[in-house]
Amino acid sequence: MQSLNLPVCAPPADFATEAWVFIRVIDNFGDVGVGWRLSCLLAEFLCLRVRLWIDDVGALDRLVPERAVYQAQIVVEVWQDDEAVVQRQLADVTDPVLVIETFGCDLPPAVLARMAECRPLWLNWEYLTAEDWAVDLHAMPSLQANGLAKYFWFMGIDAASGGLLREADYVAERAAFLQQPGLQQAFRQRYGLPLRHNGRLWLVFAYAAVCWPQWMLMWQQADTPITLWLAGGQVIDSLRAAQVIAPDALQQDGDVLVLDKLTLVRIPFVPQAAFDRLLWLADAAIVRGEDSFVRALWAGLPFFWHIYQQDDEVHIHKLHAFWNRATAGWPVGLREAFMALSDDLNGTGSLDGSGRVRAWQNLCASWQIWVKLAAVWSEMLHAQDSALEKLARFSHLPLK
Repeated sequence: MQSLNLPVCAPPADFATEAWVFIRVIDNFGDVGVGWRLSCLLAEFLCLRVRLWIDDVGALDRLVPERAVYQAQIVVEVWQDDEAVVQRQLADVTDPVLVIETFGCDLPPAVLARMAECRPLWLNWEYLTAEDWAVDLHAMPSLQANGLAKYFWFMGIDAASGGLLREADYVAERAAFLQQPGLQQAFRQRYGLPLRHNGRLWLVFAYAAVCWPQWMLMWQQADTPITLWLAGGQVIDSLRAAQVIAPDALQQDGDVLVLDKLTLVRIPFVPQAAFDRLLWLADAAIVRGEDSFVRALWAGLPFFWHIYQQDDEVHIHKLHAFWNRATAGWPVGLREAFMALSDDLNGTGSLDGSGRVRAWQNLCASWQIWVKLAAVWSEMLHAQDSALEKLARFSHLPLK
């Protein structure tokens, strides 16, 4: 996320300007990342004071250590299951004009009762998906027991969907960073990132998985120089658990492990505001969750999506729905190699060791085509209205 300069709005005293956003943390930084970014954009675009209710403030503090800067327009409430506590929290707060429950979390009874009195616009902000049914259901109302209609907001890549979260200054910020080596060097130094790398640079922010020892062997056998910036620690933990790397390897931020033409670098955890710059420095990425996935889309670089695993392989349907759209029109060989590796990364498919290496080599052989296609797809998404622009039209709230 960019460093937001949130507007100072001065609406009439009798105009309700508060929005409430509710988050229950399931995927740790994924849920927090979407919820915080949404809250910032509500404040930036719609000049709303946001009351962010979250049940894991610790996760938010790690992801957004500078959140105190925003306290004039984003108030964080610790969401507890104790109804008496919620009642006390509600006693002195302004009625909201907008209430957003993220990812289907159930609102407290006291909040529902308050909403029945003040009758705000009520949204269920759903997980992003490119599945056709989500476009059909987007912005559809559902009458609730308290007499209010709850509208389902589906973010997505289709122009008819709920759109994607994007800052107004994103393109300008990216261009300024990429055009100024001094900014890049200062960023690397601030987070202890290497100033140079060998081969193509991949940012890897992914979940623990059984595939990582196999992918490490693939990268070694492919015999092309590659550097992996390993973020978050879970990939390293998977390699260590499989005894692929020594117990004392990659223990500290900045540690480097060189295995022939493969270089592994453990990089530090960075706050959400810095993650875009990691992507801008990289040639390609493997990202996890939803917020990082969208940031990779905006960055316009080649990437894989290590999607959050769900029961009954619901996540695989979501994964295929997106990539079937995004890779339409790709050369057959490139598309087949990419889809095979994407499935392999996410625990499905049937690649063996030699097939995995061949698929990777085919990707590398079509590298420049892949780079161009990723940029074109990103530009197409940038040309669409953002989620906040669509929300402003839907809600009739004024857009800054």
